[in-house]
Amino acid sequence: MTAATVIRPLAPSEAIFANSEVLVGYSIRVAGRLDLAALSAAFTAVVAAHPILGARLEPDGPGRHLLLESPGAPPEISIAEGDPELLLTGAQLDQRRALGTLCVVRDGDTAGVTLVTHHSIADASHSLALLAELCSCYTDLVQGRAPELEPHGFPSSVEDLLPARGIEKIDIPAMPPRSPGIARIDSAPSDPDYLIPRTARCRLTTAQTAALIELGHRENTTINALASAAILLTEAELRDLPLTELRYTYSVDLRNRVTPPIGLTEGTNVLGFANFVPATGDSATLTGLARGISGTLRHELGNGFVQQTPLHIPEIAAGPPPREPGIVLTTNWGRVHRPRMPDELHITDFRSIMLGKPDKTGHRLQQPSGTIIISTFDNRLSIEIHHPDETTAEQRVRVRLLAAHLSAFSAANAEPPSP
Repeated sequence: MTAATVIRPLAPSEAIFANSEVLVGYSIRVAGRLDLAALSAAFTAVVAAHPILGARLEPDGPGRHLLLESPGAPPEISIAEGDPELLLTGAQLDQRRALGTLCVVRDGDTAGVTLVTHHSIADASHSLALLAELCSCYTDLVQGRAPELEPHGFPSSVEDLLPARGIEKIDIPAMPPRSPGIARIDSAPSDPDYLIPRTARCRLTTAQTAALIELGHRENTTINALASAAILLTEAELRDLPLTELRYTYSVDLRNRVTPPIGLTEGTNVLGFANFVPATGDSATLTGLARGISGTLRHELGNGFVQQTPLHIPEIAAGPPPREPGIVLTTNWGRVHRPRMPDELHITDFRSIMLGKPDKTGHRLQQPSGTIIISTFDNRLSIEIHHPDETTAEQRVRVRLLAAHLSAFSAANAEPPSP
């Protein structure tokens, strides 16, 4: 055991991502002059304000990890020349050294700037808040101002945050299937390399996205539910299954679903789980499915079911992996707000990446569609699918089907979705 200070053991909602070292990247594509010295200084300042980024993990027996303070220097940014689409070129990724890093890939006057956070210590809401803080700090430094960052302690687990708000575990017979990151560990795995996925993308135009939002308003549903409905229709066709044999499972940010609300960086993975299974007789249209998804979520939030689901993670992870061929898993990051940047640096796009190491246990759930992340940036809906290289041809078909379902209600003069 190292002499480093132990912060605490990982809670079950955090440990599920440590076993396969799951990382998530939040990437902005920029055009213009990028001041690397200012960016490095900004990242150093953010790590100082949020020491969880500089912390590290150490195994503490099969399937268990300790969160430790890092006694060494703060993590440095990696800088590489190459295709900014390859977000992690040159990155040094190791949960035993640091749980946050910043990667820059440059090509002339364009670059990809990617904040990578370990999923054990931050979910999307948490990490996007860190990215916004990083960009604001960079802007201050470029403009000659000293950034003022509020110091933060180490975030709490959802297992600690929920009981403090009166959320208790409900004794129920069945729970949602495990997420792609939940893996039961029976023995210590070896240390293989990260599996870097490829990404397929369905991206709507601003006009198409606006039409979809208007449709949601008319039909009393949301753009996320409409995107989810399109995913269900696509998966039913690709898997040759009736809709009633699909189980749609997705994470729900609980921060504003409890009282008092939880701050963006107050917790690590403040996520519940929701399920939707189309019933016989339900409308098999985009809007019909979307209303069903929205209505089911409202009902399960109203009775407190979703809010307590994270408390069941130990039982879910300990049980046998589900073998249902119809499981569909997605993550919705919602509207990604444009971060503050100096005028000479223009943000042209936002991308995501999720990666981990191979699961040697055979207990981690996989799905043929890959890891699906839904987000909206610059008023454009984006569905990104992170997948193994060998499924590339299938993903092209998946993207075409998604685009067809989503663009059916677009404005008449809207352009086709871009890749």
